[in-house]
Amino acid sequence: MSKIEKKKVGIFPKLLFVMIIVATLPLALIWYASSQSTEHLVTEQVNQRLSQTASALSSFIGGWVDMNVRMLKQNSAAPDMASMQNNQQVPILKQITREYDWIYLAHTLAINGDNISRSDDKPAKNYVERSYLRQVLGGKPLGQQVLIGKTSGKPALVLATPIQNDQGKTQGILAIAMTLKELSDKIVNAKIGTTGYAFLLDPDGRVIAHPSDEFTNERKDLSAHPAYRALMFDHRQRVEYTDANGNRVISYAAKTPHDWILVVQQDYAEAYASLSETHTSAKILLAITLLLAFLIALYVSGRLITPIKRLTGVAEQVSRGEFQMQLVDTGRQDELGDLARAIERLGHSVRLSMEHFRTQ
Repeated sequence: MSKIEKKKVGIFPKLLFVMIIVATLPLALIWYASSQSTEHLVTEQVNQRLSQTASALSSFIGGWVDMNVRMLKQNSAAPDMASMQNNQQVPILKQITREYDWIYLAHTLAINGDNISRSDDKPAKNYVERSYLRQVLGGKPLGQQVLIGKTSGKPALVLATPIQNDQGKTQGILAIAMTLKELSDKIVNAKIGTTGYAFLLDPDGRVIAHPSDEFTNERKDLSAHPAYRALMFDHRQRVEYTDANGNRVISYAAKTPHDWILVVQQDYAEAYASLSETHTSAKILLAITLLLAFLIALYVSGRLITPIKRLTGVAEQVSRGEFQMQLVDTGRQDELGDLARAIERLGHSVRLSMEHFRTQ
């Protein structure tokens, strides 16, 4: 019997447990549903912020390059340029570098790569190995190449377009070499919070513009970057990864109109800071609610269990034939009052029965 009593769970802890569950379960379910909705909303906001930044930068890059391409094609179609004569081409080339201060060299090439004219009056060179020359000779309307400028030591962009004769046949090439400072400054200054930044890669994954001068000056190969690989091989613009420092990062990659790769990224912790704060607040609220529910349940359970214990004691007294009990709960207007009055009547009935039995 003693073993059974030791193992039994009283009504008090059961009632306490049920009241706590009833009080906190709805709140926990509401918190979970709200958490899922908030996470979805924050994710959309993060994606929108990154994509809008990428779109704005991509539009700027495309517009800047297009401006130079239009100028290049207009000048390549000029009669003096089509003459392929040095004395007629040089004034045009010099005018280009005067009007566009970011262009440090404008020059023309024969189809064998030899210089015909230069804006800087330096000795003629052969550029047959340059990829922009091969692109134009291969039939592309625009050749382009990003390389390290010998003067600046920083990435420079070369654009080239064919010079055609009256029959539409390519007889030479007009090329301009320009610094990328304006473009680079726009990208480097694109900040997202305190940890977010953007960088620009060429189609091969080499840096064109990056907040790190070291990466920019050496044109670091970032073809292994998760954002670059996700876009180029999986056609995914958004990717999450862990960097070398152990930070969780969100990246968004997009192609510019001229097939460069623009990457915008931000630390996950900062991007989802509002969600983290919401979760923390919800957990604190849930903990406070749990504590309040426990205290209220403890109070209410005590108010219910104490009369039951008193009535249990009275019933035990009656079972032992002790009728000098004092019931204090008979005035209650609830089920416990009904039970107290029933026990009181039972006690009187048992006492009268026993007295009647003794008189027989």
